[in-house]
Amino acid sequence: MTLDEQREWVGEQFDAAIAASGVAEGWYDIYNNDVLWARDRPEDRARTLNSLFPRDCGSGGRLDESLKNLSADDPLAAAAAVRSFWESEGWAVSDIRSYESDPYFRADGEDGAQLAFQASKEGMSLEVATACSVNNTVTNWRLHSEMENESEE
Repeated sequence: MTLDEQREWVGEQFDAAIAASGVAEGWYDIYNNDVLWARDRPEDRARTLNSLFPRDCGSGGRLDESLKNLSADDPLAAAAAVRSFWESEGWAVSDIRSYESDPYFRADGEDGAQLAFQASKEGMSLEVATACSVNNTVTNWRLHSEMENESEE
């Protein structure tokens, strides 16, 4: 995948898991509480996705991003719904930690992509990591970003 395709995929995974959770509102960037992930906030969505830069994964790069939510009425029910959804989508789902009051599980794709969900009575978090890519826009993301900035000017 190109860097732009990775960013788009991350957004799609966020949207799908959030829909499955049944908690449509209150999601925000884990690093910036003022940046909300909501369909009616396209600037915030773009800010979250465009701030993602690849991390090393061998000879390529992958995106890794998280959202948090502290507004759910029942985070444990949301976690169960997300887990069922990922299983129905064919992801290999396994427990990272299996405490009933604090579930934390991951979903692995055949291509190396990973999803994770953690919940407690206080809230929940959603993590998305793309598969590793050796596309030039990923491995040379600094140059790609500079070229994008120049074309916008």
